[in-house]
Amino acid sequence: MKRVERSGNDFVDVAELTLADLRQRIGLNSWWIARRRGDEQVVVAAVDDTFGWAPGTAMAWTASFCAQMLHGDAPQVAGQVDDVPAYVLARERNGLPAAALLSLPLTAPGGEVVGTLCAASRHPHLHLEELLPTVQVQASMLGALLAHELRLADEVRRAERAEHAAHTDPLTEVGNRRSWDAALAAEEIRAARYASATSVLIVDVDGLKVLNDSAGHHAGDDLLRATATLLSKRVRDSDLLARLGGDEFGLLLTETDLVGASALAQQLRTLLSDAQVHVSIGVATRTGDEGLLGAWRAADAAMYAEKAARKAEIRRAASSSAAPTIGELPATSTSLTGNPVASPFASPVALATLDALGFSRSAARVSSGVDDLLRLITAQLGTEVAFVNTFDGENRRFRNLVSNIDLPIAAGDVTPRDGTYCQLIADDTLETVIPDALVHPLVKDLPVTQTLGIGSYLGVPLHRGDGELYGTLCSFSRTPNSNLRERDSEILAALAATMMRLIETEDSDATQRHDVLTRLQHLFDNGGPQIVYQPIIRLHGMRPVGMEALSRFPTDTASTAQWFSDATEAGAALDLELSALTNACADLDELEGLLTLNASPATICSPRFTRALQGQPLRRLIVEITEHEPVQDYSALLTALAPLRAAGLRIAVDDTGAGFASMRHVLALVPDLIKLDISLVRDIDTDLARQALTAALITFASATGAEVIAEGVETAEELDCLRQLGIDYAQGYYLARPAPLPARESTRLN
Repeated sequence: MKRVERSGNDFVDVAELTLADLRQRIGLNSWWIARRRGDEQVVVAAVDDTFGWAPGTAMAWTASFCAQMLHGDAPQVAGQVDDVPAYVLARERNGLPAAALLSLPLTAPGGEVVGTLCAASRHPHLHLEELLPTVQVQASMLGALLAHELRLADEVRRAERAEHAAHTDPLTEVGNRRSWDAALAAEEIRAARYASATSVLIVDVDGLKVLNDSAGHHAGDDLLRATATLLSKRVRDSDLLARLGGDEFGLLLTETDLVGASALAQQLRTLLSDAQVHVSIGVATRTGDEGLLGAWRAADAAMYAEKAARKAEIRRAASSSAAPTIGELPATSTSLTGNPVASPFASPVALATLDALGFSRSAARVSSGVDDLLRLITAQLGTEVAFVNTFDGENRRFRNLVSNIDLPIAAGDVTPRDGTYCQLIADDTLETVIPDALVHPLVKDLPVTQTLGIGSYLGVPLHRGDGELYGTLCSFSRTPNSNLRERDSEILAALAATMMRLIETEDSDATQRHDVLTRLQHLFDNGGPQIVYQPIIRLHGMRPVGMEALSRFPTDTASTAQWFSDATEAGAALDLELSALTNACADLDELEGLLTLNASPATICSPRFTRALQGQPLRRLIVEITEHEPVQDYSALLTALAPLRAAGLRIAVDDTGAGFASMRHVLALVPDLIKLDISLVRDIDTDLARQALTAALITFASATGAEVIAEGVETAEELDCLRQLGIDYAQGYYLARPAPLPARESTRLN
């Protein structure tokens, strides 16, 4: 046997749990699931301590036990392998000393064989055939699940799911910043080619920070999801709705002039205000001179002006009377344009509205692998509804729900636990299979039976990995079903463990995200990142010409790189970068010379970046482009930078020489400064290859009018070598360490 590469999927999780259960109940000590791949049989899941089976193990197909069974040369069960010549021959070929054997086909719902379920033992099992029906039940479920996974894998191969995930905001399930940038670039080409009217509408959710502080980030997430849901109701198929980050959404409106976009903005104000979701909105239409990036900047400025006007009016109202509480703030006021606008705070009424819309304050609503498994359950059992409930005190919450019928409930709804099937199942008072709920003595008169129209029902409890009760996994139909049997609850029970693994993984991810957001909010509440400054030294004369601003975070927390990485994963990178930029610029009057600021391409393309630099002396600033995310569209980045560069801002490319990405930056952006990566500077005095590459970059910089800065200089020998090569500027620990303004180290000027 040999090993081949294993590709993980959810099927492996449920399969291994099922195999472990079968081993315990049937008695054979080696269980595995295999698929044919060309001339090989490859194991995809195994529970084995006898024959060495493991995921990825492969053997010749013709030597496998499964081949004999599928070809009809051997039965599915052999309590004595010695009595079955085909199995004896296969044993001689594969060398596995099996004395008892079981092999069943795994079939898709349509009958296609998608794999095999096998088990073996070194000892005979005389009563194995009597246990075959139990194994067949599990094989049926595993076949359906494997077929489902294979279908999903086929979609992945066609890049549909991967592309969707890459361009979807995981919290709100609308487009993300990447989809926005791509759509903006593509629509710019179309608008220019066809002279079509295209507008941008920016929607900013008011009071999100107040809500997060008062009710927690779960409530803030619910507000963002509710906003996305309401906005989606007014988006045409040809338009794009995307979450641009934090509390901001963008709508790209094709074939829409300013009149149409303004009318839509007013409709959205009314729709959102009726749901007690308060927003600021800005609208702009593309012009030939500014393009869609210009329209985005203009819409963002209009939104910001509306928000500022509303805040000013609230301050005026507050100054004329006693300070109101959050719940007492007016729901609406009037903007400078005369349009009614909403209060920038989410009131308690808004939270009740979120619940009515199906958004829970207690935890994030998710839609992912759990929903896929619920759909599989309805297909396998022939039911109409499947759902996962979680228990929270006296209540239950519909965490996930899929349905083929209209129901008065939805994912996120919270109802009392008492008097429900789920509570009775959790209490072990109600059996797990109810073919006819209308005549069952315990449930026929329950209000929920009439409310949901339950005719038949299945349910099993869900337990966390530590054994604590989590909730229930249930499925039902409106009509009684006399064909439901105990074997159907076994399918649910087999899937429950995998369902719980997925749930705990998703809940853990959500918890981590909220932890990051809470940590960031605490950071912002305390002023944001601390800024330290590292001098940039002109090597001719060894005098400082400026500083690079670097972010620092509390010493007992994650590294600087991890803070920015976590913020990116949580959708808050823009807020963190702009907080650092603002803090750095706050010290500009106390600094001499130039100031270098770090910013990612996505941040630079945001109108908030341009707004953050308003009023700053751009001729003293250098923006160093970092690589937190790859550049998706260089033309958009160049367009965003053009007016800033025209006003005096200079551009530097970081980490040059470290890889292809930095060289693409250099070629595409034609920067004013090229910063050599520390990996190129380290030991350059003893490495001819590094010297040669540095000399080539110096020549390139000279030809393009750029200057070169060497980063990470740590020894006198490195500094001397860089001088000899003709480097213009340098920075590093040998020259000066980063430090806050009051305690900066002296700089080596010798």
